Amino acid sequence: MCGIVCVAGKTKLSLLPTMLQRIKHRGPDGNNIWQNENYALGHARLSIIDLSTSASQPMIDENENTLIFNGEIYNYIELKQQLSSYYKFKTDSDTEVILAAYQVWKEKCVEKFRGMFSIILFDKKLNKLFVARDRFGIKPLYYRKTKNAILFSSEIKSLIKHQELSDTLNEEKAFEFLVHRKLDANTETFYKEVKQIKQGCYTWVNEIGELSDEISYWNFPELGTKTIAANTYNEFYEKLNDTIKVHLRSDVPVGSFLSGGVDSSTVSALCIQNTPPEKWHTFSAILPYHHAENALIEEFHLHYKNITKHHFNLSGENFFDDVEKIIYHHDEPILDGSMYAHYQLCKMAAQVGVKVVLSGSGGDELFAGYKSYIDAGLAQKLKSFEFLQYFSMVNKLSVSSQNSKASLILKSIWETLPLSLRSAIKKQQSTGDSHIANKVFDVEFYPFKDNNPYQANLLNNYYSWTVPPYLHYEDRNCMAHGVEVRVPLLDHELVEFVLQYKYDTFLEGNTKSVLRESVKNILPDKIKNQKGKFGFPSPIDHALQSDARGKEMYFNYVKNIDFINQKEAINLANDFYKTGNNLTLYWRTLSFAIWYNSFFK
Repeated sequence: MCGIVCVAGKTKLSLLPTMLQRIKHRGPDGNNIWQNENYALGHARLSIIDLSTSASQPMIDENENTLIFNGEIYNYIELKQQLSSYYKFKTDSDTEVILAAYQVWKEKCVEKFRGMFSIILFDKKLNKLFVARDRFGIKPLYYRKTKNAILFSSEIKSLIKHQELSDTLNEEKAFEFLVHRKLDANTETFYKEVKQIKQGCYTWVNEIGELSDEISYWNFPELGTKTIAANTYNEFYEKLNDTIKVHLRSDVPVGSFLSGGVDSSTVSALCIQNTPPEKWHTFSAILPYHHAENALIEEFHLHYKNITKHHFNLSGENFFDDVEKIIYHHDEPILDGSMYAHYQLCKMAAQVGVKVVLSGSGGDELFAGYKSYIDAGLAQKLKSFEFLQYFSMVNKLSVSSQNSKASLILKSIWETLPLSLRSAIKKQQSTGDSHIANKVFDVEFYPFKDNNPYQANLLNNYYSWTVPPYLHYEDRNCMAHGVEVRVPLLDHELVEFVLQYKYDTFLEGNTKSVLRESVKNILPDKIKNQKGKFGFPSPIDHALQSDARGKEMYFNYVKNIDFINQKEAINLANDFYKTGNNLTLYWRTLSFAIWYNSFFK
């Protein structure tokens, strides 16, 4: 994993050194630049596979094609064997495999890659850039168009605050964040001038910075119809294990995050199955008070005793020492204090020399871990007139998911209502929070639609609601410390395999039922059978009430922002400090104010 920057169009080539300097934290192992009369490519290297200097980027092949890329191609060993009769390899890197694959398959090469990546490749013969991003957008790639040029970077901070360019707040994105808690929901950013390359797409750029239409090279799977058979759980285990094996490929030490939940525990346990336990490291954030999921970390450690465990005490007392740095690295406000916990764990990994950490992100989306999957699954039963199965699922899930039967029935009926009605109701529900902003915008609550509520829920989570903002903080927090985070549960081959099965397979008496059953032999029972969804622990409520610096920042920074309604902002703060009400809105307003002060003032 690394950082990449690029300029196409000779009028802006001089910006590249500054752009690269701003993301040097992403690549502490080397910074290099290549350029010709129309293109400049820069790379900040974090050495993970093939640590030699011969694997440095920009990398140039025998045809003078030049590559910069950020990420990992996990199946590079298999691809190298496949390509060895066409290409003479000089390194053991996955970078060179991309160049070889492009020689053989051109733009179709991205269909062969199993991994996370943002790629910019200069094709000497075409005199164009080939630009691509992985299927789920695990690795970021932003761009900014100017007159006769285009700028690319792994982080927004490279694309703003240049003397000859003006930066404008995207007020619609600010409204979405403040009022509706939406981040990274599409290709727009907090800057009107900065966009993202869409996940699962590639495009071309010419010498004057013209960007062609983006072409999608992968489609999200349609829900399958397979049902549980005698060998299903063994097949799931083998597929999970295969996925973990390729994600463990590294020439540097590897560890995992451990929250006590099913997803992170599954990933950690499978890693230990494939690694000498004494070489494995886990990283956990421990709250000073009881937290049902957090408490299960010790259960895991009792089960796997020989591993090296690291933990960070998440009291929140030092929250405001780091929050401005964290928001700077994110290039946008942060949603909640869990991003702080994650940042500290990445920092800890760097301090103990673990350069790669595996995460359980993506498990809730794939294996139906959120309440929204229960509601959508039940709604589909109603729409299909499968009433016996519907009431059977309600009875079982009311016990396992800690939701009442009445709640399950009402929510599932809600999911069958027309989208126009649901959107209108949600808009009405947020009217109170909208007063914090001086402008109001219509928000698309359900950007992805499908006749099957469960499929619609999948699409919205993967492409708008949850996966994009979570991937954003996974990337920025780890890169702030020169650490690579990998997300095996977002491996596209695993996703394609899992979604062959019928949707109610994943709600068989409990959320994540298939996952729980598939890994039951490697997890402690208390972890496997836990109820509820708790999320990454956050110290934010304690930090805001106990540290006066938060209040000071709020009143100092909010007054400088025209977009925020000053009267409402003051009332919000006074009410929060008096009653504790509106914690989440108060925090989002403070987070936004810190970000705005850092980047616009």
